[in-house]
Amino acid sequence: MDAHHTYETDQPTFAEGKISDRFLTTRGALENYVENDRMPFWTTQDTRNAMVATMIPGGAAIAAFALFARDKETVDWWSTQVKKPDWAPSDVRLYSIMDILALSPLGYASYLVYKSGGGFDYTDTRLALGLYGANMMFALTTIPLVKKKNLGCLWKNTLMVHLTAAGAAYAFYKIDKQAGMWMIPYAVWTGFYAFLTYSIDKENQVMKDF
Repeated sequence: MDAHHTYETDQPTFAEGKISDRFLTTRGALENYVENDRMPFWTTQDTRNAMVATMIPGGAAIAAFALFARDKETVDWWSTQVKKPDWAPSDVRLYSIMDILALSPLGYASYLVYKSGGGFDYTDTRLALGLYGANMMFALTTIPLVKKKNLGCLWKNTLMVHLTAAGAAYAFYKIDKQAGMWMIPYAVWTGFYAFLTYSIDKENQVMKDF
């Protein structure tokens, strides 16, 4: 077949060929489009979807903050009874604020991946969003673990939060660089969280031995 032969396609192509009412293109441009079919056009519906996606992790972080702020027993336990390293902030509200800041961009990033990654038709997109979903599950599990005052399970869970966050950030970046960049602060923060909860668990195990 002639590489310069003109074919008809249902999608507009600007890389090669001519723009017409029937969207005429060359074979090379058509193959390039098929190989890189990543739904490149942003619509008002996409804006609405991105806003809804943004509200999910951000709303969860705000809800967790409100829950802890009203739970005086848990706040007092974390602030006064739990022994922490000297470098660790003592106010539980600071952690909640950092959670809100780190979590808020994640919904937008996940929608960028869904949009740029061609939806759930692609394995890499399913993997990236699967890691993101697993991360949200582990993050939500933190709430009951803190309320149960289970430091051993808490640090193991925060380690899983960090690992899935780092994995999702890498998978997001491979699909959409901007989405991956939005994930980096969250991955760093969860890494700090994992190290902090591990250190806290070790500090309090030493106290139990005495």
